[in-house]
Amino acid sequence: MALTQRGQKKLRDFEERKAAFIGLLEAYHRAAIEDTDEAGKNFALWQMRCEIVAPMSVREAIAKIIDTNDDRSRRATAHERLKEVMREDLNVSK
Repeated sequence: MALTQRGQKKLRDFEERKAAFIGLLEAYHRAAIEDTDEAGKNFALWQMRCEIVAPMSVREAIAKIIDTNDDRSRRATAHERLKEVMREDLNVSK
């Protein structure tokens, strides 16, 4: 029984992180296209959700996305890093 509960918890944790990451990426895309206050607030909401469920590596990569808002070359690097750490955390292929 303990193994089943552990497996269920791992699956639930994975699904929570996956949902937060997808929500963040959708909000990131929307903020880039719309550049509105509402889109920015939506991104901030998903960022906060990630703060709750994501490991430090993902939280740091999100912070880099924000810090590089006005620097295209650094933003591209930050963007790739964000995808990399999300894949690592979810243990999905590259």
